[in-house]
Amino acid sequence: MHLKKTLLSISILALFANTAFALSLSEVQTLSSNNNYQIKQYESLYESSKELKQSAFKSFLPNLSTSYSYTRLDEPPYQIVNGNKLIMGSNNNYQWNVTITQPIFTGFYLLNKYKYAKYDEAFSKANLEVIRNQVITNAKIAYFNVLYNQKMLETRQLAVAQYESHLKDAQSFYKQGLIPKVDLLKSEVAYSNAKQELKQAYSNLTDAIAQLNQLLNEPIDKTHTFEQVADVVDLKTPLNSLYAQIDNRPDIKALSYAIQKANAQVGMVKSGYYPQLQLRANYNRNGQNLDMSNNPYSDNSIYSLNIIANWDIFDWGKTKNDVQAAKLQEIALQNELNNLKTQSKTQILNAYDQAQVAYHNISVAQTALTQANENYKLTNERYLNQLATSTDILDARALLTQAEANYYGAIYGYCIALEKLANAVGKTDEFDYLIRFR
Repeated sequence: MHLKKTLLSISILALFANTAFALSLSEVQTLSSNNNYQIKQYESLYESSKELKQSAFKSFLPNLSTSYSYTRLDEPPYQIVNGNKLIMGSNNNYQWNVTITQPIFTGFYLLNKYKYAKYDEAFSKANLEVIRNQVITNAKIAYFNVLYNQKMLETRQLAVAQYESHLKDAQSFYKQGLIPKVDLLKSEVAYSNAKQELKQAYSNLTDAIAQLNQLLNEPIDKTHTFEQVADVVDLKTPLNSLYAQIDNRPDIKALSYAIQKANAQVGMVKSGYYPQLQLRANYNRNGQNLDMSNNPYSDNSIYSLNIIANWDIFDWGKTKNDVQAAKLQEIALQNELNNLKTQSKTQILNAYDQAQVAYHNISVAQTALTQANENYKLTNERYLNQLATSTDILDARALLTQAEANYYGAIYGYCIALEKLANAVGKTDEFDYLIRFR
C-alpha cells in the first residue's frame, strides 16, 4: 500500500516536472546570491565598514562641542582687603562654553586610521565575495545533488517494478513446480529490499531538496521542478591558466587587504613616537543668571585661541613594544597569504583532477550501463525460458542498479567537480558552459 502511494507520488511529480516551469542553474545562483541570510549578514558588515571609513575621514575635520553648567555656592566668594570683606562673585554661577578643536599633527595617526578604514572596507567587500561564492557553490552543488537523487529515485522505481514482475514470474513457476521454494524466497527478499531502497531514495531526494531550499532561503519543504542535464563537455582549460587566476580569488584579495590594514595599524601605533598638536578656539560666557547677561564681577564673554602640544617623552619602551607587536602581526598575515596561495593551487589541482576523472568515467559508466541493461534483458528472457535461475536474474538486476548509480554518479560528479573548480579559481560561473540542459 505504501509502495503504491510512493509510486503514485513519483508519477505525479514526473508529470508535473514535464509541464511546469523548471528551476535552472542560473536561477539557483541568482536566488542564493540575493536571498541567503549568510550573504545578507556579510553585506551588513560591508555597509558597516563603509560607514567607518566615512567616520575616519571626518576625524580630519574640526570638531565643535559645547557645554552649559550651573554651580551654587553656599556663600559668595570673597577676599579680605585691609580688613574689609570684598565680594568677588555670586552664589549662583552659570557658564556656557563653545569649543572648536582642529587637529594639526597627530604623528600620522589620523592618516593611518583613515588608511586602515579604507582597507577594511576593501577587505569587507572581498570577504563578502568569499561568502557569496561559497554559498553559490554550495547551492549549485545542492542543485546537482537533487538531480542525482531524482535519477536514483527513478532507477529505484524501475527496479521495484522489475523485481515485482520477476516475483510474479517466480510465483507462477513455483506453483508449476518449476523452481524450488528457496528461489521463490530469494525473489521475495529481493523485492522487499527494492521497496526499502525506493523509500530511502525518496528520503534522500527530500533531504537534498531541503538542503537546496535552505541555501535559497525558501521554505524547507517547498517543491520545485528542475532542468535536467542533457550533456556535458570535456574540460580543456590548461591547468597552468587556472593557476594564473589565483590572485583574482576573493579570499586572496581579502587577505592582501588584511595585510594593508595591519601595515596601517603599525603606522597608528608609531604615532606614539611623535608630538600631538592641535588648535583650539574657545568662547566662554558666564554670569549669575540663566542667560548670563548679568556679571558685575568680571567680563561675561571671553574668547581664546590656543595651540596645544602634547608629547609622551618616556613610557618605558611601551610604544616600541606595541610597534613590534603590530609588525609581527603583519608578518604573520603575510605568511598566511603565502600559505593560502599554496593551498589554492592544491585546491585547484584536486578539483581539476576530480573533474578529469569524473568525465573519463562517464563514457566508461555509459558503456557499462548499456551492457548491464542488455545483460538483464537476456538473463530475464533466459529465466522465462527456464534457462537461468532466480539468482542469475537477481544478480543481473543488482549489476544494473550499480551501473545506473555509477553512470549518474559520474555525470553529476563531473558537474559538482566543475563547480568546485570554479570556486577554487574564484569565479562561480566559470565552467557552467560545459553543462548543457534540456
